[in-house]
Amino acid sequence: MTEAVTPATLRPVASKRRWKLLVLLAVISSGAGALYWGSDFLFQKEAKALASIEVMQGEFVISLKLKGGELEAIKSEQITAPQVNGNLKITKLWPEGEKVEVGNLVIQFDPTEFLKRVTEATQALEASKAALATTQANQQVEIARQEADIENQIAQLRLSELQVEKMKFEASIQKETAKLEARKTELALAQARKRLETQKVVNAAELKKNELDVAQKERELEKAQKDLASLDVHAEKPGIVVYQKIWKGSGPEKIRVGDDIWGGAGLITLPDLARMQVKTFVNEVDVDKIKVGQRAAIKLDALPELTFHGAITNVASLGREKEGEKNVKVFDVILAIDEEDSRLKPGMSATCDVVVETIPPPAPETPGAVKNETAVEASTAGLPLYIPLDAVFEKDGKVLVYRVKGSKAEEQEVKLGKKNEDYVIVEEGLSPGDRITLHDPTQDTGQASPGAAEGGAKPSEQGVKIR
Repeated sequence: MTEAVTPATLRPVASKRRWKLLVLLAVISSGAGALYWGSDFLFQKEAKALASIEVMQGEFVISLKLKGGELEAIKSEQITAPQVNGNLKITKLWPEGEKVEVGNLVIQFDPTEFLKRVTEATQALEASKAALATTQANQQVEIARQEADIENQIAQLRLSELQVEKMKFEASIQKETAKLEARKTELALAQARKRLETQKVVNAAELKKNELDVAQKERELEKAQKDLASLDVHAEKPGIVVYQKIWKGSGPEKIRVGDDIWGGAGLITLPDLARMQVKTFVNEVDVDKIKVGQRAAIKLDALPELTFHGAITNVASLGREKEGEKNVKVFDVILAIDEEDSRLKPGMSATCDVVVETIPPPAPETPGAVKNETAVEASTAGLPLYIPLDAVFEKDGKVLVYRVKGSKAEEQEVKLGKKNEDYVIVEEGLSPGDRITLHDPTQDTGQASPGAAEGGAKPSEQGVKIR
């Protein structure tokens, strides 16, 4: 197999030539310098033109890169604004990223409006209680007056009855007069008793109304006091404070002191850092490629040297408008991270390479089966050949590579298959062990032909190669 010609392999030859030129043309130093640089340029150009790579064979992975992800805890305690009516202005916040213990004051709101409500509710309750006491006193006076009237009517009736007895032996007209007076007194007594019963019913209804008003004012005072107490929000569990975002007109931003909040809004999370996940999104044109259970490699901006692993646990059923881009629809995607690492913090930016397809597809594992790793590594049957996209060119409507033959590179037409962002599968035209150039050797500049840059060969899939 022909070894690749590189600038490193050409340097010894170039050095000998330069030495001879310098000895023979020492008297013409300027000419020697020109020849030196000229020969160096020509040999480097030749080496670059024939720089090659061996065709690769093995498992080919197509994946989809999901950018703009953010770490969050799978489980967390959420702290929300109290469900109260009124202006909630944040006056104090526990510093983000610092740990809180149970009972620590994490959020405090301005109490001015709520203190006023407590004062007004207290005054209203006192007034209602005073009205109740007045009603009770007036009713007692009225009942006493009517009871006295009844007593007076009873006495009058008795006198009338005695008068009737006295008129027993008087003339008939006088007897009838006494009886009428007695009857009149008897009716007056019945009416007085009826008025008393009616008054008692009226008094009970009026008293009930006053009592209900007092109870209502007590509830209002209790709610006002409860609302006031809820303005001081204390941690019920220990954890690291993470501020949440709220809409502030121009867009979502993290909360800060001075913000006006609506009741029930999520403000702070206390995450369980033992298990983390990535919340990201996929554009609507690619959502059909994403499924629950697909594996992914996860890179973090904060820890670029590490690669974490995970799997998709949820894909949103409904799309949403991408923040800052109208008419662009995206679907939220959640990926659970396999590893537990104390360096993983909520809010870290993440990029996920989701494995969409593996060629050939992985064989299903049989529970309890013993793997023969040597046999697996030795066997390459059925594994695709693939090459870098930079090694593919288009000329005269043909898709080409330049295969190295000895010290030359020859055009070789190829048929391509699926690709990812870096490599493409070669279905026909190359064999295992072939070497191809990374640049078009027929071009004076040594650069790839426009056909390659413009996608002269158009494989059907896109993605990123995950090693």
